[in-house]
Amino acid sequence: SQEAMNLLSAIRPRQERTGQELGATFLSGTTISNSLTELYLLFKYLRPQAMEKQGISCFDAWAAIYARKTTDYEFSVANNIVSKERFRFFIKVPELAQFYSEITDYRTAKDIGIDRPEKNEVLYHIPPTPDQEVFIKKLMEFAKTGNAELLGRKYGDHPDNKASHCAANIAKYYNRFHAQKGTQFVFSDLGTYKPGEWNVYSEIKRKLVQDHGIPAHEIRFIQEAKNEKQRKELIQAVNEGKIRVLFGSTEMLGTGVNAQKRAVAVHHLDIPWRPSDLAQRDGRAIRKGNEIAKFFADNKVDMFIYAVE
Repeated sequence: SQEAMNLLSAIRPRQERTGQELGATFLSGTTISNSLTELYLLFKYLRPQAMEKQGISCFDAWAAIYARKTTDYEFSVANNIVSKERFRFFIKVPELAQFYSEITDYRTAKDIGIDRPEKNEVLYHIPPTPDQEVFIKKLMEFAKTGNAELLGRKYGDHPDNKASHCAANIAKYYNRFHAQKGTQFVFSDLGTYKPGEWNVYSEIKRKLVQDHGIPAHEIRFIQEAKNEKQRKELIQAVNEGKIRVLFGSTEMLGTGVNAQKRAVAVHHLDIPWRPSDLAQRDGRAIRKGNEIAKFFADNKVDMFIYAVE
């Protein structure tokens, strides 16, 4: 990308001028997001001379030393078995770790004694509803044929769908921590809140209000904040317990939101693509300054990951 090229061309002249691998500091909370193969890029930026000495001039040369590609069988979206080639194994990991430690100084939250709650992850299984059983079969046909007309678009509500289970769980924690005004975050990247249109956010809010008697003004969506001022007001209202349930996407709610003061649960309606995104979402509650978790919930926060079987 142009961004990556700009970074490289900002660092290289400094390194060449001094003849040393110095002149740049990288800082990150999630150094590796997907795979150890990302280390290749860090070394490319920061250790060009060391890479040259090892005879590594491109990614393939790096992978030949440290990674093993294997071909394995996986299920495709159409439920067919297909063979997939991936980097599944890494070799010479101690050497790789040593190479990495030469340029890395790291601290874990434990190292520096950050006082924050523990994460209690709950994988919440939901059997498919009859409608979903039918839809899954149609999806498999669609994946084979590409004919979108097979899918249909009209499906009714069901007491056992994901939205119903999620709403029931939110209500349970709402009531359990009512005296402390415990707050909850709900994440979904499948669709977004749009006023006046059906979306999963509004559907869960409807269930919370109609089926569980939670006041509508205590349930809000991060998308309602149209500017930085409104965003700050929304976050403050969550910290004060005026808003008890806040919905959002990974992008809008997953970073830079310090609304942890009363957080007692996080609900993941879907799984984001990268592990680091899940860590960012969880970080809204697993954060220093979560007073309700500390004093009323054994310093733990429950994280629900909802999955239809």
